[in-house]
Amino acid sequence: MKVIELLKELIKIDSRNPFEIERIDEKVIIGGNEIVIAKFIMNKLKEYGFKVSKQFVHMDKKGNEFYNILAEKGKGDNSILFYAHMDTVTSNPWLSKEDALTSKKTKIEFQGKEREVLVGLGSNDMKAGIAIMLEAFKDLNPEEHKIKLCFGVDEEFYSLGSNELVDSEFLDDVKAIIVPEIGDGPNDIYGAGSIGIGRLGRCEFNIKVFGTGGHGAISMDKSFINAAVEASKIVAALEKHRKTYNDSFEFFNSKVPDTSAINNIQGSYFVNRIDCGDGSLSIPSTGKISIDCTFTPDMTIDNLKKMFEKIIEDLYSKNILKTVEIDGVSKKCSVKLKDRPTPFSEGYLTGEDHPFTQFIIENVNKTIPFMNYNMGYSVADENVFKRNFPEIPVIVLGPVGWNSHRAHEWVEIQSVLDLVKIYRDIGQNFNKYLENN
Repeated sequence: MKVIELLKELIKIDSRNPFEIERIDEKVIIGGNEIVIAKFIMNKLKEYGFKVSKQFVHMDKKGNEFYNILAEKGKGDNSILFYAHMDTVTSNPWLSKEDALTSKKTKIEFQGKEREVLVGLGSNDMKAGIAIMLEAFKDLNPEEHKIKLCFGVDEEFYSLGSNELVDSEFLDDVKAIIVPEIGDGPNDIYGAGSIGIGRLGRCEFNIKVFGTGGHGAISMDKSFINAAVEASKIVAALEKHRKTYNDSFEFFNSKVPDTSAINNIQGSYFVNRIDCGDGSLSIPSTGKISIDCTFTPDMTIDNLKKMFEKIIEDLYSKNILKTVEIDGVSKKCSVKLKDRPTPFSEGYLTGEDHPFTQFIIENVNKTIPFMNYNMGYSVADENVFKRNFPEIPVIVLGPVGWNSHRAHEWVEIQSVLDLVKIYRDIGQNFNKYLENN
């Protein structure tokens, strides 16, 4: 149970991401809160005999510096990477910060089974993963390959840490990546028995909308074009399209022990913000519609943009939208990706037939039965790895847990214990995979 005591210590450490972003002198400044947990992890790694280094990622407005923690053990020309992020979401849904950072053992019923769980902010997302990695490899030092660990910053906001990692030499000899991240998806969660072989992608678009402006006291003027009204037309068209939109993807085809498992996942989108006018006695001359998209590997960011542009162009062709002209210059609605410090990521699939997937199943079956495949609904650092290294297999192998990003977040204790053994087996046996592939 040492891993559970370690997890309790990690939950106590406040690593809540402040989700702060400012522009100062044309620079994007992002807040952070991983300094204390990073020091804790570094001390453990050194105690366990790892070669440890820090990788600078960003600095907050107070001058505090934030680093990824990189560690390695073993020998050889090839390595396997185990990755976890150190930040959590805020404690706002909890009764208090103290409540969120105080771990509690209890029993709950989940998916028809009573489970002994540990409750606390980050218990599932993903301090259990950190504890598993530290405990699994503390006594392991392979002779024929390297085990590499990375503990990244800022996964919950812009994935600053993983985007910095993929630009470094640390991944040059990495042949496979495993992440003990939350295992969401359309199928039941069996901990290591559910192997995550992909994730949906995510991006956001802004549609800029134009109006003529004009004095609101004479809003009956037929020459006026109201950006808010034009925006409402676009939103209505998007909602109509959304209801019949089909971005469907089969992520596995074989039979699995979980006979209720489904092999299909859906992409979707929704309007998450409409902002028009300034609230004054003037007809709105500009507006903005924001669209949040989650999409399968069959869809791309570029194709989504073209889809939204076509919806808007159809509205113009049917004279539903009005073209605004100012001094002979026509202004029409435009679609652009939302500006952000790091790129958006496409969806990815490692695949059930990939040799690394089958290698993971073999090692899982030594401890618990493999039950099903899953594909994550939510985008994560794994998407960043696949975006930059499509040839490297990426697998999610996390514990049973629930209520991530909510109060009463929990992780099942037994699944954490199982994963320590499974991760140790994977780390020990990785050279067998290398020999056969």
